[in-house]
Formats: sequence, structure tokens, C-alpha cells
Amino acid sequence: MEQSNLEKLYHQHFNKTYRSAYLVTGDHQLAEDAAQEAFLKAFANMEKLRDIEKFGSWVSVIAANYSIDLLRKKKRMVFTDSIAIHADKNPEASPQDSWEKIETAQEVRDALLLLEPDEREILVLKYFNDLSIDEIASAIETPSGTIKSRLFRARKKMQKLMQPKKQEKRLMNKVSSKL
Repeated sequence: MEQSNLEKLYHQHFNKTYRSAYLVTGDHQLAEDAAQEAFLKAFANMEKLRDIEKFGSWVSVIAANYSIDLLRKKKRMVFTDSIAIHADKNPEASPQDSWEKIETAQEVRDALLLLEPDEREILVLKYFNDLSIDEIASAIETPSGTIKSRLFRARKKMQKLMQPKKQEKRLMNKVSSKL
């Protein structure tokens, strides 16, 4: 493949690939390393890709897998970087709506970072990269039944992490009733 075509693929898919790596690692530098390595591996193995339309998903999966490898090598997870959240760019959105959207996005990201890397990977590939169960199974060479059960367990953990504690709920109800 020509250099200019490779550059186009890189620029077209870098943000999605970086995002996948970042959501798995929670660290900007590790995500940058994983994204760069994913593109190197993908370009070196282009002959294995049957459908160029699937390049974006393919390189994102490579980045997510490499991110997990990096975390295993480090045997520690450092989440010192705050996750960049952008306000709702809809000019018609109220400040309250924008704030709630930012707050929810931060809660989701915080909960994601509490999961095991392989659980995070499945959720990132499914919900942030919009891959189907079969695409994920094919990409990480795991049976689709296994992907379904891992996805089920990861969603359950996320659901549990996202639920406010009973005491917090009671406090919110008291505040709401006074308003």
C-alpha cells in the first residue's frame, strides 16, 4: 500500500484508536504508545485484512489489546491524568443539561477505570467502537458466547458501580423534598 494511503488511514482512524486505548489504560502516555504501536502492527500486517472498510475497527482492537498488554507489564494502573470532558456543544442546551451530561460522562469513565482491563476492553469495543458481538469475537479470537458472557458480567459490574449508595439516595431524597 502506498505511503499516502497509509497516512490517510492513520489520520482518519487515529482519534478512535487513541480513545479505545485511553479508555482501557486511563493514561494519556500509555494510550499514545498503544495507538502508535497498533498502527505499526496494522500496517505491517495489512495483507491479513480482507476488507479495508474494517480497518478502523481492526486497528482499535489492536490498540485495546496492546493496552491490556501494557497494563500487565506495568502491573499497576496509574490514573493521574484527568479525563478530558467537553461541554455539550449544542448552543441550545441549557447550562444544567450540559453540566449533567459532563457529570454523567465523568461517572461512566470513573466506573470504567474500576473494572479489570479485559472487562473494560469488551465494553469499549462494544459501546465506544460500536462493534457487534461477532466482530469482537473475531477480533480478539474468542468465541461469541464467551464475549456475550463477559459483556453481561462487565455490564452488571458497571451497573453496580453506577448506582448511588443507599445512603446517598436517602440524602438526595431529603434534599429534593425540601426544595
